[in-house]
Amino acid sequence: MTNIPIFPLSSVLFPHARLPLQIFEPRYLDLVSHCLKTDTGFGVVWLRQGSELAIKKQGFDPRLAEMGTYAKIVDWDSLPNGHLGITIEGQEKFLIKASEQQVNQLHRADVEWLAPAPFIGLPDHVGDLTGLLQQLIEHPHVAGLNINPDIGDVDTLGCILAQLLPIDEAVKYTLLSAMDPLTRLEQLMDFLDEMGA
Repeated sequence: MTNIPIFPLSSVLFPHARLPLQIFEPRYLDLVSHCLKTDTGFGVVWLRQGSELAIKKQGFDPRLAEMGTYAKIVDWDSLPNGHLGITIEGQEKFLIKASEQQVNQLHRADVEWLAPAPFIGLPDHVGDLTGLLQQLIEHPHVAGLNINPDIGDVDTLGCILAQLLPIDEAVKYTLLSAMDPLTRLEQLMDFLDEMGA
Protein backbone atom coordinates (compact mmCIF):
# COMPACT_ATOMS: atom_id res chain seq x y z
CA MET A 1 0.00 0.00 0.00
CA THR A 2 1.28 3.48 -0.92
CA ASN A 3 -0.05 6.89 0.11
CA ILE A 4 -0.09 9.40 -2.78
CA PRO A 5 -1.61 12.82 -3.52
CA ILE A 6 -4.79 12.66 -5.57
CA PHE A 7 -6.05 15.05 -8.25
CA PRO A 8 -9.78 14.46 -8.88
CA LEU A 9 -10.69 15.34 -12.46
CA SER A 10 -13.80 15.27 -14.60
CA SER A 11 -11.63 13.42 -17.15
CA VAL A 12 -10.26 9.88 -17.13
CA LEU A 13 -6.50 9.48 -17.63
CA PHE A 14 -5.11 6.32 -19.27
CA PRO A 15 -1.63 4.82 -18.94
CA HIS A 16 0.67 5.85 -21.83
CA ALA A 17 -1.66 8.77 -22.68
CA ARG A 18 -1.18 12.50 -22.18
CA LEU A 19 -3.54 15.16 -20.90
CA PRO A 20 -3.13 18.97 -20.65
CA LEU A 21 -4.16 20.67 -17.40
CA GLN A 22 -4.45 24.28 -16.27
CA ILE A 23 -3.30 24.76 -12.68
CA PHE A 24 -4.31 27.82 -10.66
CA GLU A 25 -5.46 26.70 -7.20
CA PRO A 26 -2.74 27.14 -4.52
CA ARG A 27 -2.97 23.51 -3.32
CA TYR A 28 -2.33 22.19 -6.83
CA LEU A 29 0.35 24.76 -7.58
CA ASP A 30 2.13 23.53 -4.45
CA LEU A 31 1.62 19.92 -5.55
CA VAL A 32 3.01 20.57 -9.04
CA SER A 33 5.98 22.46 -7.58
CA HIS A 34 6.74 19.56 -5.25
CA CYS A 35 6.42 17.01 -8.06
CA LEU A 36 8.76 18.95 -10.34
CA LYS A 37 11.37 19.33 -7.57
CA THR A 38 11.26 15.69 -6.51
CA ASP A 39 10.51 14.05 -9.88
CA THR A 40 7.40 12.43 -8.45
CA GLY A 41 3.78 12.36 -9.60
CA PHE A 42 0.23 12.17 -8.35
CA GLY A 43 -2.86 10.06 -8.83
CA VAL A 44 -5.56 11.16 -11.26
CA VAL A 45 -8.99 9.89 -10.31
CA TRP A 46 -12.19 10.43 -12.26
CA LEU A 47 -14.75 12.53 -10.41
CA ARG A 48 -18.02 10.88 -11.42
CA GLN A 49 -20.24 13.88 -10.64
CA GLY A 50 -20.44 17.18 -8.81
CA SER A 51 -17.72 19.56 -7.76
CA GLU A 52 -14.37 18.44 -6.46
CA LEU A 53 -14.61 21.22 -3.86
CA ALA A 54 -17.72 19.59 -2.39
CA ILE A 55 -16.01 16.28 -1.57
CA LYS A 56 -16.14 15.63 2.15
CA LYS A 57 -12.90 15.85 4.08
CA GLN A 58 -12.84 12.37 5.64
CA GLY A 59 -13.64 8.95 4.25
CA PHE A 60 -13.95 7.66 0.70
CA ASP A 61 -16.48 9.58 -1.35
CA PRO A 62 -18.56 7.52 -3.81
CA ARG A 63 -18.21 10.27 -6.43
CA LEU A 64 -14.54 9.35 -6.77
CA ALA A 65 -13.87 6.39 -9.04
CA GLU A 66 -12.19 3.45 -7.33
CA MET A 67 -9.52 3.10 -10.04
CA GLY A 68 -7.10 5.81 -11.06
CA THR A 69 -3.86 6.36 -12.95
CA TYR A 70 -0.58 7.65 -11.59
CA ALA A 71 0.58 10.69 -13.58
CA LYS A 72 3.98 12.25 -14.15
CA ILE A 73 4.48 15.82 -15.39
CA VAL A 74 6.24 15.74 -18.78
CA ASP A 75 5.96 19.43 -19.74
CA TRP A 76 4.91 22.76 -18.28
CA ASP A 77 4.52 26.39 -19.36
CA SER A 78 3.01 29.70 -18.30
CA LEU A 79 -0.26 30.35 -20.12
CA PRO A 80 -1.48 33.72 -21.45
CA ASN A 81 -4.28 33.74 -18.84
CA GLY A 82 -1.73 33.61 -16.04
CA HIS A 83 -2.36 29.97 -15.16
CA LEU A 84 0.26 27.26 -15.15
CA GLY A 85 -0.15 24.78 -17.99
CA ILE A 86 1.16 21.26 -17.51
CA THR A 87 1.08 18.10 -19.59
CA ILE A 88 0.76 14.87 -17.65
CA GLU A 89 1.38 11.32 -18.84
CA GLY A 90 -0.35 8.29 -17.37
CA GLN A 91 1.80 5.59 -15.81
CA GLU A 92 0.50 2.62 -13.82
CA LYS A 93 -3.07 2.08 -12.61
CA PHE A 94 -4.12 1.77 -8.98
CA LEU A 95 -7.12 1.08 -6.75
CA ILE A 96 -8.03 3.47 -3.94
CA LYS A 97 -8.35 1.73 -0.58
CA ALA A 98 -8.89 4.82 1.60
CA SER A 99 -8.76 8.57 1.05
CA GLU A 100 -8.89 11.81 3.00
CA GLN A 101 -8.79 15.53 2.37
CA GLN A 102 -6.08 17.41 4.24
CA VAL A 103 -6.28 20.82 5.91
CA ASN A 104 -4.93 22.45 2.73
CA GLN A 105 -7.81 20.75 0.81
CA LEU A 106 -5.42 18.42 -1.04
CA HIS A 107 -6.62 14.84 -1.31
CA ARG A 108 -4.40 11.89 -0.42
CA ALA A 109 -5.18 8.21 -0.74
CA ASP A 110 -3.83 4.81 0.22
CA VAL A 111 -3.60 2.94 -3.07
CA GLU A 112 -2.88 -0.57 -4.26
CA TRP A 113 -0.89 -0.74 -7.49
CA LEU A 114 -2.24 -2.88 -10.31
CA ALA A 115 0.03 -5.07 -12.40
CA PRO A 116 0.96 -3.52 -15.75
CA ALA A 117 -0.70 -4.90 -18.86
CA PRO A 118 1.26 -7.61 -20.67
CA PHE A 119 3.02 -6.71 -23.90
CA ILE A 120 0.98 -7.86 -26.89
CA GLY A 121 2.20 -7.00 -30.37
CA LEU A 122 -0.19 -5.31 -32.76
CA PRO A 123 -2.30 -7.80 -34.75
CA ASP A 124 -2.66 -7.24 -38.48
CA HIS A 125 -6.34 -6.23 -38.32
CA VAL A 126 -5.65 -3.02 -36.33
CA GLY A 127 -3.90 -1.20 -39.17
CA ASP A 128 -6.84 1.19 -39.50
CA LEU A 129 -6.55 2.07 -35.82
CA THR A 130 -2.86 2.95 -36.09
CA GLY A 131 -3.71 5.16 -39.07
CA LEU A 132 -6.48 6.83 -37.07
CA LEU A 133 -4.11 7.42 -34.17
CA GLN A 134 -1.59 9.03 -36.50
CA GLN A 135 -4.29 11.41 -37.78
CA LEU A 136 -5.30 12.29 -34.21
CA ILE A 137 -1.70 12.91 -33.14
CA GLU A 138 -1.23 15.34 -36.04
CA HIS A 139 -4.41 17.29 -35.20
CA PRO A 140 -3.57 20.89 -34.12
CA HIS A 141 -5.29 20.44 -30.72
CA VAL A 142 -3.29 17.29 -30.01
CA ALA A 143 0.08 18.02 -31.64
CA GLY A 144 1.18 20.13 -28.67
CA LEU A 145 1.07 17.07 -26.42
CA ASN A 146 4.08 15.63 -28.31
CA ILE A 147 2.77 12.07 -28.27
CA ASN A 148 5.26 9.49 -29.52
CA PRO A 149 3.72 8.04 -32.71
CA ASP A 150 5.83 4.85 -32.49
CA ILE A 151 3.16 2.56 -31.06
CA GLY A 152 4.13 -1.11 -30.97
CA ASP A 153 1.73 -2.83 -28.58
CA VAL A 154 -2.00 -3.29 -28.01
CA ASP A 155 -2.16 -1.65 -24.56
CA THR A 156 -0.43 1.57 -25.66
CA LEU A 157 -2.52 1.86 -28.83
CA GLY A 158 -5.80 1.24 -27.01
CA CYS A 159 -5.04 3.59 -24.13
CA ILE A 160 -3.92 6.53 -26.28
CA LEU A 161 -6.86 6.11 -28.66
CA ALA A 162 -9.31 5.93 -25.75
CA GLN A 163 -7.81 9.14 -24.34
CA LEU A 164 -8.06 11.09 -27.59
CA LEU A 165 -11.38 9.92 -29.02
CA PRO A 166 -14.56 11.90 -28.16
CA ILE A 167 -15.98 9.25 -25.82
CA ASP A 168 -18.18 9.87 -22.78
CA GLU A 169 -16.09 9.79 -19.59
CA ALA A 170 -18.23 6.99 -18.12
CA VAL A 171 -17.39 4.86 -21.17
CA LYS A 172 -13.73 5.85 -20.86
CA TYR A 173 -13.75 4.66 -17.26
CA THR A 174 -15.15 1.32 -18.38
CA LEU A 175 -12.32 1.10 -20.91
CA LEU A 176 -9.77 2.04 -18.24
CA SER A 177 -11.14 -0.70 -16.00
CA ALA A 178 -10.61 -3.38 -18.65
CA MET A 179 -7.67 -5.46 -17.51
CA ASP A 180 -7.19 -7.16 -20.89
CA PRO A 181 -5.71 -4.83 -23.55
CA LEU A 182 -7.28 -6.87 -26.37
CA THR A 183 -10.73 -6.48 -24.78
CA ARG A 184 -10.22 -2.71 -24.60
CA LEU A 185 -9.18 -2.59 -28.24
CA GLU A 186 -12.19 -4.62 -29.34
CA GLN A 187 -14.49 -2.30 -27.37
CA LEU A 188 -12.90 0.68 -29.09
CA MET A 189 -13.43 -0.90 -32.51
CA ASP A 190 -17.09 -1.48 -31.63
CA PHE A 191 -17.39 2.18 -30.60
CA LEU A 192 -15.85 3.33 -33.88
CA ASP A 193 -18.20 1.08 -35.82
CA GLU A 194 -21.15 2.71 -34.02
CA MET A 195 -19.79 6.17 -34.81
CA GLY A 196 -19.39 5.19 -38.47
CA ALA A 197 -22.95 3.88 -38.59
